Amino acid sequence: MKLLLVIELDNTLVNNNQAIAALNQRLEAIGNQIYLVYVTSRSYASSRKMIAQAQLLKPDYLIASVGTEIYQEGLLLQKDWANQISRDWDRDAVWAIASYFSALIPQPKSEQTPYKLSFRLDMDASLEVIDDLEDLLAFTGLQAQVIFSNGRDIDIIPKNSNKGKATAYLQQLLQAQSDATVICGGSGNDISLFQQPSAGIIVGNAQTELLWWYYKTHYPWHFLAHYPGAAGILEGLIYFNILPYPNNWRWATPHQR
Repeated sequence: MKLLLVIELDNTLVNNNQAIAALNQRLEAIGNQIYLVYVTSRSYASSRKMIAQAQLLKPDYLIASVGTEIYQEGLLLQKDWANQISRDWDRDAVWAIASYFSALIPQPKSEQTPYKLSFRLDMDASLEVIDDLEDLLAFTGLQAQVIFSNGRDIDIIPKNSNKGKATAYLQQLLQAQSDATVICGGSGNDISLFQQPSAGIIVGNAQTELLWWYYKTHYPWHFLAHYPGAAGILEGLIYFNILPYPNNWRWATPHQR
């Protein structure tokens, strides 16, 4: 049975070229034993650009736009996944509700998709805006969820989709069991990933939202790495006995929390 290795891109993998090269080398050595999956909040085009620029390994699957899109070798798995998450999703009505809040600044058009509306919170605004938005969406009966991360990013997506649910869909598709899945993340919007009952690696430079959740839940199958980014992923894979210990860690510096 192949291992399903799920790695978030933005705040988890990309930050140290030497560490990425070291991780790439070790993952290539076991390439026939794993399904490599990248997860990101970015759009498909932005994700592909990042993968190329950072010289990352080509993934078997890409979960983009906060879990609302799934691609295999560049082809969108549109039918099944889109049908699942589109039930009771009213994009226009959700956009109308979000437009009531002047503190929500729309992100570029390239980041708006059929199943994701993305905003940035005005720097002077209170976090209470998020609660008010969630309350209004619930009051109107719209089947949507609000995901807050990076201390400013707000994504509104269908209620039955997120990074964790997209990963669960892939597990079913590939017949990968929970004990043959490893999650790697570092963003606030990765919490849904770690809610899956699988081994999890939280990188040393993880965001406050995710660290707060980790310390609150403290599930024993989650490992909080000392190192940031790709080095933290490598550390976690060694901890879970998936990879052997490397010859040296000269390219890695422990993260200061």
